[in-house]
Amino acid sequence: MGNGAYGGPDLYFLMVMPAAEKTIDPLQQLPRGRHGLPREQVTQSQRTRILRAMIAAVAERGYPETRVVDVISVAGVSRKTFYELFSDKEECFLAAYDYIVGRLFGETAQAYESHSDKPWADRIRVGLARLLTMMAENPEAARFSIIEVLAAGPKAVTRRDAAMRQFTHFVDAGRAESELELPGITSLAIVGGLYELIYSEILHGATAQLPSRHPELAYWVTQPFLGPKRAAEVREAARNSDDLEPAPKI
Repeated sequence: MGNGAYGGPDLYFLMVMPAAEKTIDPLQQLPRGRHGLPREQVTQSQRTRILRAMIAAVAERGYPETRVVDVISVAGVSRKTFYELFSDKEECFLAAYDYIVGRLFGETAQAYESHSDKPWADRIRVGLARLLTMMAENPEAARFSIIEVLAAGPKAVTRRDAAMRQFTHFVDAGRAESELELPGITSLAIVGGLYELIYSEILHGATAQLPSRHPELAYWVTQPFLGPKRAAEVREAARNSDDLEPAPKI
């Protein structure tokens, strides 16, 4: 994996096919028999469907109760195909987790950078809005990446820690506009707090309500850097903005 613009790993994959080649929707099951598709595209289609099936199965059953047979039945692939792409259930889970985190990070970064000419408070406000709407509109992926990752073993927990640290780059940029000398752990503490609040909302079946938390969370994230008065202005801006645009599906 390479390094992304924020110093973290490029967690999500992207496949580009030549325009002249025959292409298919990677979410659709491949046609039976000879289809004339490039082997690379067939493999990518199978991999994508398996990852999405893993997300759906784990979100429904929980990681401990999910079996490989549950995943391949949803994905529409054979057991042989699964084990050609992944060594076991854990490896598939970790790949699916990387995929989700990559999409969440990428969408958050895109929203954040779309206001690159604005103060940090505006950038973090719109980035936070995109993250919350992505979670709300992709509840299976949200449950998978926030709750079930904790049940998937030490490798998954290590991935979770790395993901949280990657998101601190957005928050830590507030230091450049702060007059305060804050502890080095401030950004990690803020991201950890956001994680716990999102975890609680998802656990209690309130994933769809996450965007309604946007104004208060915008205040909470910016207050340590800007102080209560300016953070209150950020909260008011969040209440009166159109930050909460529809988010793409993961």
